[in-house]
Amino acid sequence: MAIENGTYIKLSYTGSVNGVPFDTTDAEVAKTAGIFREKALYGPAVVKVGAGHVLPGVDEDLAGKEIGTEYTLVLPAAKAFGEHKTEEMKAFDKKTFEKKPEVFERVTIEGREGVVVNKVGNRYIVDFNHPLAGQEVSYVYTIEGVVEDGAEKLAGIIKLLTGRDMKVDAEDKTFVSIEIPAMMAMYNQNWLMTQYMVSQEAFAIFPEIENVKFVESFPRPNYKTEEESAPAEEQAAE
Repeated sequence: MAIENGTYIKLSYTGSVNGVPFDTTDAEVAKTAGIFREKALYGPAVVKVGAGHVLPGVDEDLAGKEIGTEYTLVLPAAKAFGEHKTEEMKAFDKKTFEKKPEVFERVTIEGREGVVVNKVGNRYIVDFNHPLAGQEVSYVYTIEGVVEDGAEKLAGIIKLLTGRDMKVDAEDKTFVSIEIPAMMAMYNQNWLMTQYMVSQEAFAIFPEIENVKFVESFPRPNYKTEEESAPAEEQAAE
């Protein structure tokens, strides 16, 4: 079965530069390469072919491929993380920073992340290009299968956008309900924009629904009264 644009698939992949992995869906590969992240969710990613959920060069290559076959792809910078642009390197006075930055330190300025690459007098040069901009990258990928269930499609896209598993309930034909972690907006500064993107994805997957509901639950804090904590304190004193 050849994959077509618009199809939701489960995709396993590893991206490398000069043979060194920088991104992967395989936990073991990540551990071996020293890029394993404890809180990351590993395993095949759910993506919609042609929707820009992966790098442009990878996205373009998916259509027409077969399930279960391993493919190798080499991408020029333009099809990967873009060319390195000198206009994305900007100078900032030291007063811009709350504390003195070190060269090669990652910083956030005006809502953008960059790397301090040099210091000239009292000014710091910050590179806002992607760390892999200007580099040729290679990908090894396998399409593990096609996703047919609507709730699974949406849950997969949510995981792709947020790095979190969220429960999707699509039993009601008029709306979709999504359970989100408490205080999500505090953990993810881009949550409002992501929330909008998720809702648009839901409307595309479920054309019959009228609403998307985000359900945020706050568990009752396990506070102890003075009377409840007193016996434990007395026992500890003995």
